[in-house]
Amino acid sequence: YCGGLSGGSIAAILLNIPGTSAVVTTTFDGYPMSIKGESMRALSLGIIASFIGGIISTIILSLLTSILASFALGFGPWEYFGAAVLSLALISTLIDGDLINGFIATFLGIFLAMVGTDPVESVARYTFGSTELTAGIDIIVVIIGVFALSEIIYNTNKNKTLKSISSNDFKFDKFLLALKETITLLPNIIISSVIGVILGILPGLGGGTASIMAYARAKMASKHKEEFGKGSAEGLVAPEAAKNAVSGGALIPAIALGVPGSAPVALIMSAFLIHGVTIGPMVLKEEPHILQGIIISLIIANIFMFLSQVILIKYFAMVITVPKYILYPIIAVFCVIGTFVISSSVFNVFLMLILAVVGILCSKNKIPTAPIIMGFTLGKTVETYFRKAMISFDGSFIDAYIGSPVGSVFVTLAIIIPIFVIVKRIIGANKKIKGASV
Repeated sequence: YCGGLSGGSIAAILLNIPGTSAVVTTTFDGYPMSIKGESMRALSLGIIASFIGGIISTIILSLLTSILASFALGFGPWEYFGAAVLSLALISTLIDGDLINGFIATFLGIFLAMVGTDPVESVARYTFGSTELTAGIDIIVVIIGVFALSEIIYNTNKNKTLKSISSNDFKFDKFLLALKETITLLPNIIISSVIGVILGILPGLGGGTASIMAYARAKMASKHKEEFGKGSAEGLVAPEAAKNAVSGGALIPAIALGVPGSAPVALIMSAFLIHGVTIGPMVLKEEPHILQGIIISLIIANIFMFLSQVILIKYFAMVITVPKYILYPIIAVFCVIGTFVISSSVFNVFLMLILAVVGILCSKNKIPTAPIIMGFTLGKTVETYFRKAMISFDGSFIDAYIGSPVGSVFVTLAIIIPIFVIVKRIIGANKKIKGASV
C-alpha cells in the first residue's frame, strides 16, 4: 500500500513516465531535474519527502481519527464537485505554455472518462457499439498509452542528452546532501503532508488531487516561482509528501465510519472482512488493538520503504545511463504486458496504441499530457457529484451555490484562478513588448 504510492515516483522522475495518476505532478520538476544530471538528488528528495509524508499521516491517523472523520461527513456532493473542479482548474493552469492547450487536454481527459456506462442512469454512451467499452476505459490503459508508450516513441528520434554524467553523480554523498537540503524544505513538506491527509479523508479524490493542491500551494508560497517546471526542489517535494500522506488519510473514514477513502483501502477492508473483522466505528470501541496494529504496520511499511529505496537509489538513478535502443524496447514490452494483464484483453492493447498516438500528437502540438490523465481521473468524480448535487437541489445551480458555501468557494476559485493567470500572463507579455521596444 505505502510502497506502491512511493515506487510510482521512480519512473516519473527518471523517465517522465508516472506509475500512477498520483505521481503525474511529480514529473513537472522531477524529470527536468533528472535530465539536468541530478537524478540522484531528485530521487533522494522524492524518497525523503514521501517518507516524511507517510509518517506524518500515520501520526495524524493515530491522534485525530474521530475528529477528522466528522469533517469528512460535512462534505456533500457539491463540495466534492467543487474540490474536483478546482483540481482540474489548477492542473490546467500550472502547466507552462498555452492555457488553451491545457484546457483542451483537460477536456480530452474528461471525455475519455465519460466513455462507458453513465454512473447515474446506467446507460451506455460513447461506446460506438463496442461491448468492450461498456465498462469504460481503465486508468492504466490511459496512463500507459498517453504517457508511457507515447513518451518513448516520441523521444526515440530526439537526441535529449544528459548534462555531464559521471560516476561521481551516483555516489551516496548526493543522498546526504539532499537530506541536508530537506531541512530548508521541511515547512513545505509538512504543509503538503497535511493537505494530503485532508484530501485523503475525502473518498473519490485521493493522491492525484492532493498532489495538485500541494504543488499549487507550494508554487504560490515560493519565492522562486520561475523555477517551477524546470527542476524546482520545492515543486518536487510538495506532491511527493502529499500523495504519500494520503495513505493514512484514506484510512481515517474507513476506521471511523466504515467508508473506504480509496480503492486500495477498500481492498484492505475486504482482507479484514475475510478474517471476520469488520472495519468501522465499532472497531475503535471494541477492538482498539486493531487500530494500533494498523498504525504500527504503516510505520514499519514506511520505514522499510524508505530503507529499501535508499539502498537501491544508486541503481535506480543509473537507469538514465542505459542506451535508448536497449531501454525503450524493454519499456515498450512491459507497456504491452501491463495493458494486457488488466483483463487479459487484446482490445485494451489496441486501445493503448490508439491513446499512444493521441499522446504523440499532443506532444508534437505542445499540448500537455498531464491534464489528460488528471481530467480522466477526476472526470467521473466531477460528473457524478455534479449530477447528485443537482438532484439534491432539484436541478437548481443557484440553490446549490448558495446552500453549500464550502463547495461554492471551491467552484469560485476554479473560475477565478484561470482568469487571474490569463490576466497575469497578458500583463507580463505586454511588459516584455514594451521592454523590447525601449
